[in-house]
Amino acid sequence: MKFPALFTPGRIGSIEIPNRILKSPQSTATSNSDGTVSQRTVNHYRRLGEGGAGLVMVEYSHIDDDASKAIHNQLGNSCREHVPGLGWLADEVHSTGAKVGLQIAHGGRQKFLGTAPIKSATASSWSDVEGQYGVVPTPMTVEEIDAVVKSFGAAAARAWAARFDLVEVHAGHGYLITNFLSPHTNWRDDEYGGSFENRARLLLRIVDEIRASVPESFPLSIRLSVTDYEPDGITIEDTVELCRLLEAHGVDVLHCSGGHHAGMEWEVSPWYQVRAPHRWGWEKIKEAVTIPVIASGSLVTPEVADEIIASGSADFVSLGRAMLADPDWARKARDGRVLEITPCIRCNDGCLHRGLNRGRSAGCSVNPHVTEEGRFAVLVSDTRKRVAVVGGGPAGLRSAAVLHDRGHDVTVFEPGEIGGLLAHAQASTVKQDLAGLVRHLVHEVERRGIVIAAEYADVEKLTTQGFDTVVAATGAPLRRADFPISTASPVLYAGDVRASRPLMGTVVVVGGGLQGCEVALRVAGMDSAKVTILEAGPRLLAGDEVFTDQERLPLFLGAAGVDVRTGVRVTAVDDSGVHATGDGVDEFIPADTVVLALGRVEADTHFVTSLRDAGLEVKVVGSAAAPGRVFDAIHSAFFTARLV
Repeated sequence: MKFPALFTPGRIGSIEIPNRILKSPQSTATSNSDGTVSQRTVNHYRRLGEGGAGLVMVEYSHIDDDASKAIHNQLGNSCREHVPGLGWLADEVHSTGAKVGLQIAHGGRQKFLGTAPIKSATASSWSDVEGQYGVVPTPMTVEEIDAVVKSFGAAAARAWAARFDLVEVHAGHGYLITNFLSPHTNWRDDEYGGSFENRARLLLRIVDEIRASVPESFPLSIRLSVTDYEPDGITIEDTVELCRLLEAHGVDVLHCSGGHHAGMEWEVSPWYQVRAPHRWGWEKIKEAVTIPVIASGSLVTPEVADEIIASGSADFVSLGRAMLADPDWARKARDGRVLEITPCIRCNDGCLHRGLNRGRSAGCSVNPHVTEEGRFAVLVSDTRKRVAVVGGGPAGLRSAAVLHDRGHDVTVFEPGEIGGLLAHAQASTVKQDLAGLVRHLVHEVERRGIVIAAEYADVEKLTTQGFDTVVAATGAPLRRADFPISTASPVLYAGDVRASRPLMGTVVVVGGGLQGCEVALRVAGMDSAKVTILEAGPRLLAGDEVFTDQERLPLFLGAAGVDVRTGVRVTAVDDSGVHATGDGVDEFIPADTVVLALGRVEADTHFVTSLRDAGLEVKVVGSAAAPGRVFDAIHSAFFTARLV
């Protein structure tokens, strides 16, 4: 066994967990609109259980029908009518051999539905909700607080009746209980505001109510943020003292995450954030309590997770997005098949940006099956074909693996670097998640014995070598500069910048889209490089970028010392540097190296048209169809190849 610490049994209260791996609770928005369990919900969680996690934590369920529901199609636990479906869900997960827990929650000020009433500790508003819907929170009365306490107790009793193994209260991430715990959102002047003792009162009352409502042997977990990372928010000292009190009040385990929705770089840490960002906090908590501590937050690889357990940093690890990317994460890690794990790239695109944020169910950029489990099987084709995949980027590699699984004879043609535009991520600490995806995609092709031909595939070659079908995964061409370049100094495209060949001196990045921002962050991490971004538009990341990139990546650029200049249009590059104009004023920016990050353009259709004219069946995938992100490459490859 490659990761023995991860696969040692552990205990939470009265239950033994077969390993130290939890599937973290994550909203899927797969329930029926009345909160009852749907077949999609059951299929999703049963599949997670089949993947080998010791404990599957089911997403947050709302506890009342007043103001606790936070999101569309949220799982309900507000009345007896929810119990039969919850029991069905628990039984299906148990059938896989996994333990199963249920999270219960009140949305507080983070009511994504935007409908009144929004109830919180105070009128402190989250701008994302208020800006969209114009609704601000109503401060809760003492009578309403009393009712919420009772509702949590009743919801826990329903979880026990449905035969879950554990119940968890969501007391982190900016939901109602956090609204009371944090001075950032709680300025009440009654017994629920002001001092730490008062701010902790609601949660401790909820714990006592639950303990009075369920058998003593029924384990109780509290999920909390080690801090909300607000300057005037929850301190680690307060959290440590709170955890001591929670243990004294009968809590069995502490599930430690961090942040809230106004600081998503901490709650769902993106690719440019460090892995395990809350470790410093949960280790302080573990020193102060005797009950188990669950570590959570970007523990995306078995190596990271195993080290946390082996070192004594925490007792269990909780993985959310990583198990959306690959529900078999635990089983593959146990068997040492690490490169077969489809890695989470922490893009927040499929799960959030194009998923929950758009009013859809959750999805995943690298796993098209998420919340559609069992629907899109890859079956062996009745007719075996010779298929040429032209292009060794993510779309081409994923297509090749699926085509092979369909029973076809596949050859990949790639004269350049395998990985396509993602090849730049290799050896980069900033892009380590994408680098992991490239290694996985290459491994999946190689372990199937698929031929990779390091050569160009032109129309003549493809039409004379007996191929039945061509999958065009040739990507989208880079946008060329519309200004003159006359210099002997290095002028690179963003994809040519590599960690193995660090840049030095003054580096000017032309273009402030995602391509420009990510290369600027990579270069800023190299020794002796000073980076400036020049963007002609009024702001960075002005396209349809993932919200965590658009909102938080500029903060990381600032912290890395990148000088951002917007409203500046480049007019020329020569031996001395970059000439530009902004606000009608011409200026010159010295540069040792210029990096062009101008985006991509639509691919020319001549190659595809010529192949079709020659009588070949041609499928176009990834950015060869339209410039896109990893989500588009993987999804178009999968859904196209499974039908060839």
